[in-house]
Amino acid sequence: MVLIGGMLVVVGAMVVRLGMFEGQREAVLEPIDAEAFILPAGATVVTVGHAAGEVLMVTRDEGGAETLRVFDAASGVEKSATPIRRE
Repeated sequence: MVLIGGMLVVVGAMVVRLGMFEGQREAVLEPIDAEAFILPAGATVVTVGHAAGEVLMVTRDEGGAETLRVFDAASGVEKSATPIRRE
């Protein structure tokens, strides 16, 4: 009996934590208004992400070095560039 009660508590906690009672959640992304993003010569885009007001890109240069670049979503201006080191 205790085992069944424990299982019900665990399942109930999972339902509440996973938000199954809240219905489907939809991702709402802000539009990207920038007409272009300027990358250094020879850089290729590996992946793109989108956050609140920003566009994140991982680029790879001709030598294979990767850089995380953060752009303003409205203007396309690069805010920062961080080299990625893989160990």
